[in-house]
Amino acid sequence: MRRERIKSATANYNIGTLVSFIKMKHGFGNLNYRVQTTKGTYLLRYNIQKDISLIEYEVSILLELKQINFPTAYPIKMKNGEYILDDLIVLYEFIDGYIPKLNVNTVKEIAKAAASLNSFTRWSEFERKNIMNLNDCIDLIRKFSNAKYKYPLLFRDFIKQIEFIKNKLFASLPRGLIHADLFPDNVVFRNDKLVAILDFEDMCTDNLIFEVGMAINGFCFINNELDQYLMNTFLKNYSKVRPLTKKEIELLPVYIHWTALGMVSWHLKRLIGHKNDRQLTRARELMDRVKVIRKIKNWELF
Repeated sequence: MRRERIKSATANYNIGTLVSFIKMKHGFGNLNYRVQTTKGTYLLRYNIQKDISLIEYEVSILLELKQINFPTAYPIKMKNGEYILDDLIVLYEFIDGYIPKLNVNTVKEIAKAAASLNSFTRWSEFERKNIMNLNDCIDLIRKFSNAKYKYPLLFRDFIKQIEFIKNKLFASLPRGLIHADLFPDNVVFRNDKLVAILDFEDMCTDNLIFEVGMAINGFCFINNELDQYLMNTFLKNYSKVRPLTKKEIELLPVYIHWTALGMVSWHLKRLIGHKNDRQLTRARELMDRVKVIRKIKNWELF
């Protein structure tokens, strides 16, 4: 985005006048800018891969979470009382801090926050299908033969892993609201404390164990290998807020596998039509992780 566009966008808010902006190196699906005005610092997001209904869903969820003081960056209202500009742009509070290192303290903080979010009682009012779902993965496989860009080894491995897991995901499990993308670059820490979970664009309703599996992928793998001590630290602290059922614990390895594979699918959906070396590297790294997870025999769950 050019300066003139950002200046005209920020003029719609009661945040003073634009002083400077910096494009942030973050994410694959949006353009994010740290915006400095005469009244403060803000995050401006240009949603390049979402339609208005999905942006409206995210904003509505965040406004609900504001009522329970959940730690996140909230959208800022425009002068006209709306939150979304030109169906694409949302301005958020800017939360200063740092991406945490993976350690016991970080895992404890994330576990408690995730369990708090997953305990949101009015989740049924916000039903939304998870973008990482088995049917979409099967549809993706059908597109491989006619893909603009082909990755034969990655395609082969993806098909094999989907075949392995596709009949293991239909148990009746506790459902609720999930963030669905709990990774270090989506959280902000300050003084070793969690101050915000960010990027709620993938938020949806699903089996809550999906959230647990994704968060373990995000915070309990060191050099692409599962750290079982960190995993059990997460599980113990999560369960202090929302106790896991016996069935959830039994199926946790399946969901750690599934969430890693789901992330591969997210990248492949984009890679079959657009070249992106950084994204391809990430997809291959995640597929390596899927294979590592599949080989684990002794999970030593808490």
